Amino acid sequence: MTDLEQILDLLDQKRRYLLQYEKEMDDLPLLPTEEMEACMQRGAILIDKIKELDAALDTYIQENEADVQAAIAHTIDRSQLREGLRQLYDASQEVKAIAYRIVNNDTLIRLRVQQEQDTAMDKLKEINTRSSSVAGAYQRSVQAGIRSAAPERQGREG
Repeated sequence: MTDLEQILDLLDQKRRYLLQYEKEMDDLPLLPTEEMEACMQRGAILIDKIKELDAALDTYIQENEADVQAAIAHTIDRSQLREGLRQLYDASQEVKAIAYRIVNNDTLIRLRVQQEQDTAMDKLKEINTRSSSVAGAYQRSVQAGIRSAAPERQGREG
């Protein structure tokens, strides 16, 4: 197992990207509306980097023995692992803990995004109502102008 250091390095990189993502997403529910999109874009960039790391990790994990896979997946008791694999177990556990916190925060983020969507929808409805009202008032004034002009024409023509 010569890949232990590379796997530990990839897990550390993933941990750092997850922490950055967690920070971005922790701030999102508190941001003004106009800053939310930029925050989500920064988060998407971090997710792409995490996916790249996951692909590299998967390759290393598949190329190693079953005990490496068990250590990362936590399907074996930590006490049964030799020291190097305990480090792997712990690093993987730390990454999973951050990911778990992110998933739990997801509900708050979804609520904020839904709130913004609802607010936007209410504003659109209000604009549509006002537009209909203005258009209706304009139409009535035009019709009233046509009606009042019609008797004048009748008097001039006759």
